[in-house]
Amino acid sequence: MYGITFDPESRLSQYRQLVEQLRGKITGGSLPGGTKLASTRELAERLGVARGIVLEAVDQLKMEGYLDTVHGSGTFVRPGLVWDSGIQQGVVPPAAAATARSEPLSFAPGMPDMELFPRRAWLSCYHDAVEYANLDDLGYNRPSGHWSLRVAIAGHLHEIKGIRTGPERIVVTAGASQALAMLASIFGRPRVVMEDPQAPFIRRIFDGLGCDIAYVPVDDEGIREDLIPAGGADLVYVTPTHQFPVGGTLSAERRVALLGKARDIGAWVIEDDFDSEFRYDRKPVTPLQVMAPERVVYVGTFSKTVSPALRIGFMVVPPGIQARVKTLKRRWDLWNEGFQQKAMALFIERGHLARHLARAHRAYRRKNAFLRELVAARLSPAWRVTGATTGMHLVIRRSGPDGTPADAAPVIAALAERNIEAESVLDYCHAHPGFADSLLVAFGNRTETELERLVAEIAVFEKKGG
Repeated sequence: MYGITFDPESRLSQYRQLVEQLRGKITGGSLPGGTKLASTRELAERLGVARGIVLEAVDQLKMEGYLDTVHGSGTFVRPGLVWDSGIQQGVVPPAAAATARSEPLSFAPGMPDMELFPRRAWLSCYHDAVEYANLDDLGYNRPSGHWSLRVAIAGHLHEIKGIRTGPERIVVTAGASQALAMLASIFGRPRVVMEDPQAPFIRRIFDGLGCDIAYVPVDDEGIREDLIPAGGADLVYVTPTHQFPVGGTLSAERRVALLGKARDIGAWVIEDDFDSEFRYDRKPVTPLQVMAPERVVYVGTFSKTVSPALRIGFMVVPPGIQARVKTLKRRWDLWNEGFQQKAMALFIERGHLARHLARAHRAYRRKNAFLRELVAARLSPAWRVTGATTGMHLVIRRSGPDGTPADAAPVIAALAERNIEAESVLDYCHAHPGFADSLLVAFGNRTETELERLVAEIAVFEKKGG
């Protein structure tokens, strides 16, 4: 059916072969936009595979944005996805040839300092997770996550965030990305309110699932909750503790107003709290979830605090959508990897996470202060630092001779010529362009020498009259 065949000698599973063949036929034009797929039951029967494999493959392609499901009508191929690479088979494109130029020195945000990864502590916990695994640990893991990890996360959240929750309300996910995709998927084609600017990969998750997105601008204090459309929404995605990428913190007044607005329009609030552990001017701000645990889905991850390679995230789910989330998790992720989750539980229980966070906090605070001092000492007053109280990046904003905002694009272009990659907050805007005077500078995974090089190049640009 559809020309799909399975190679029994392939190292790829039937699920992966099906996903890749369907994707290839969509991008190659064999399954043009608007084509209605056969039902999953019919596909399974005609292809001779289990229906569960077909369901997973279709869900994956829906998440990637290749398929849409219309309630009561079926699943359709999305239009505009035919792709002609322009590369003849067997010909190596010129872009693939090696060049003498090295990879650029990137100051794009998102990466922690991998030198801080606690290898010995993690290896010890992983060893014990395997060595002392009981019969349940060796079997299929619970879709919602290993029970010991959920207990450990509940204790950790109470201790450092003030969140009171039982392990039964915690769902472990493959990073925060899976949590967001799941929350969108329980509504079919949800209406989502998002901060603008926002991380592009977050936007791609919701857009790829066919969400109807309303973009709401932010200012230095976070989302303008007064500009949220009154027409209703299913989800409101916010980063209230440390708005990404601008860096503001939502005030108490705005938090109350945001929760009231969400209640009025019937929306669930997604609180993405990915780096609030690293606050430098005072103790971390209490999460929004503490104010309204019945309406806020708290999403966290160990990708920014420990390592992205772990791919362990979690969410604290309000009772009103708990059953739907857990049902979807069973469908998406019946066999969670168990040893890594057990290792993370031990990592938390034995105090390794608390010690690692304290060490990382000291390292990032030192880099944060070092970078701010560099800017003050080596650049003119035309540059000022904002968004530096929390996280692993800050924003340097440029003004002109008259004090009005000045475009940072020429600076970014000059840095690119010196093989340095930097971005503006404007690059993260979608519907509400702004912050063109800003330069995003990640310091988490950069050394002091690299930070000195960046500031020195900006100083050179200034001296040349840029």
